[in-house]
Amino acid sequence: MEHEIIKYHVQHPLLKNYIKFFWELHIEKTQLNHKIIPQRNINLRFNLSETPHYVCLNGKDHLLEDVYFSGLHDHFRNAHLKLNGKVDVLGVCFFPECFFPFLKIPVSEFKNKVLGAIEVGFKIADTINERLKDAPDVAARLEILENELALLLYNGNHTPESFRKLFNALKQSDNSLQIYEFCQRNNIGMRKLERMYNKYVGLSANTYVTLNRFHNSLNRLLYNDYSRLSDLAYDNDYFDQTHFIKEFKRYAGNTPKSFIHQNDSILQIGKLT
Repeated sequence: MEHEIIKYHVQHPLLKNYIKFFWELHIEKTQLNHKIIPQRNINLRFNLSETPHYVCLNGKDHLLEDVYFSGLHDHFRNAHLKLNGKVDVLGVCFFPECFFPFLKIPVSEFKNKVLGAIEVGFKIADTINERLKDAPDVAARLEILENELALLLYNGNHTPESFRKLFNALKQSDNSLQIYEFCQRNNIGMRKLERMYNKYVGLSANTYVTLNRFHNSLNRLLYNDYSRLSDLAYDNDYFDQTHFIKEFKRYAGNTPKSFIHQNDSILQIGKLT
């Protein structure tokens, strides 16, 4: 059974440059045990039900806090999200380079981890979560969440506009362009670029480029009819089909055809891209 995630536009003018969208998933009763695929954006999740959320990593279950998020992952880790009961989740999908100002911790500290908000020092997370639970509807919830997140920005650091321009330029550049060539063209040292990526994105520049390309190809695979993987590979600037399958397995843990056939990832169940 598919459960579509409902997305909401950001209303607060200060947040529009930092948050891509808010999202909500509500299911009266279900049993979920779905693969966690590395994301290219950090999503902060507020569990508003009494159903505990667990992450199963290599066969061991770990209870998650009611407010939690996953840092960016550079490979598939055989991790699953497990829930059994009512699902009521409100999520915040940040732009890839825009999570740092809210916690003021280098995002590379969260790499390859699933963490609770309190665990990383986001002390007001539980208070916000309780207020969200008491709110009468999703509109009231979103207003509470936007106001609290905006306060963090008013009192915190901002992602430098100079880095955001570099980040967007590299994300949109030809995938065949090497990082050092990009640095030369933009008059920036490679070490400085990597420091900024680790601080604001959480992965190296090269790894994020490959992760972003994986998601572009994955979205096309999920929502378009590709009878030949070679066409999908070339459309997304992979060298060939073998290169595409190897990189796909790095992030999805399986070949494209097996991934689609199993249909057990959060991306497929929730339609969150």
